[in-house]
Amino acid sequence: MFAVLGLPFARKIAVAGIALTLTASSTLAAGPFGEFGGAWRGTGKVADVHGKTETLSCKSSNSPSSDGIAMSLSLVCASDSYRVDFHADLYTDGTALRGTWTETTRSATGEIKGSLTPDLINVTTTAPGFSANVVIRVQGGKRMEIDLNAQGTTVNHVVVSMRR
Repeated sequence: MFAVLGLPFARKIAVAGIALTLTASSTLAAGPFGEFGGAWRGTGKVADVHGKTETLSCKSSNSPSSDGIAMSLSLVCASDSYRVDFHADLYTDGTALRGTWTETTRSATGEIKGSLTPDLINVTTTAPGFSANVVIRVQGGKRMEIDLNAQGTTVNHVVVSMRR
């Protein structure tokens, strides 16, 4: 058949087939963290226990593993007087989520436990004297919302909206 179609055409078909196979493989490999992967930028607000709020500028870089069961997450947000540099290593069995986190500007570390669906991470983060409920939702594959409610710190609420 390829001899009838000509060699250049046969090469195009072979290249197209390989490209489709690689695209399908990378989509499947992304697993439950697939929607969260990539580079994100946006803005948000941070509120302290006294009601003071500030506007944040944020960026996030999230890297799902090739096997789809883990993701490295990085979130950096800053305002005139506030900065957070948060990193997490997350693992899942498909629904339950666990992991560890560090916040380098405050030298804090802790654990993460919660749940995961294709567009929603819902977790509790803990450390000695601190806990926070964190919800990360991806909408339409292009918008990511983060909502953090904390106890045990002067910052008690952070809301961020980011786009790819």
